[in-house]
Amino acid sequence: MRILAMSDVHGDFDIYRWMQFLVSSAPDPVDAVVLAGDLLHGAGDHLSIEEAQRREADQLIGILCELGLPVLYVMGNDDMIELDYEDDLVRSIHQRSVTLGDYEFLGYQFSPPFMGGIHEKLEDEIRDDLTALEPQMHDRTVFVTHTPARGFRDTTAMGTNVGSPSVLDSIRRKKVRVHIHGHIHKCFGREGIHFNVASGRAFRAMRIDIEEMEHVVLTR
Repeated sequence: MRILAMSDVHGDFDIYRWMQFLVSSAPDPVDAVVLAGDLLHGAGDHLSIEEAQRREADQLIGILCELGLPVLYVMGNDDMIELDYEDDLVRSIHQRSVTLGDYEFLGYQFSPPFMGGIHEKLEDEIRDDLTALEPQMHDRTVFVTHTPARGFRDTTAMGTNVGSPSVLDSIRRKKVRVHIHGHIHKCFGREGIHFNVASGRAFRAMRIDIEEMEHVVLTR
């Protein structure tokens, strides 16, 4: 199974239209799209950030529906609303598992405190949430979070590791196959099973072959 994975687009619709191009025109087609949070931006026009993000969300939903293949998403710490959309193809996987082919895609969208957003929780709360999710995790799980696991692709410009220790603990205990996340733009890349797919409002994404555990970085 091949997926196109991105996060941290932050409402840049030129990048979302590029994503459409990748899905429709790539020589190696993908089976699904995975979005790992920070989907929206919401600045300008004298609207509240929630109102502006709701307007962006409506536009984004239209783009996702046009892709014509499964889209699995979680929100991120800079998303101040929920996308609040689901159909047969476009689905939130926050705290639930969705089967595609031979794999189970399981999501979790809360991050440790960072910017004070609605999708942040204290680490003890994250640990409790993930403990409840662990029965759904196994070696065929593709675990999609916004936050990195502590110590993997999670270093800020100040040299601080901001990933979640609880995410790391669950991944190690349950031996999930792949971990896809975003959040820290400068750490885009792969480390073992951890794939940081943060676009950071740049034209970059990953095509990941889950069975072969291979990936290709896509840029424009």
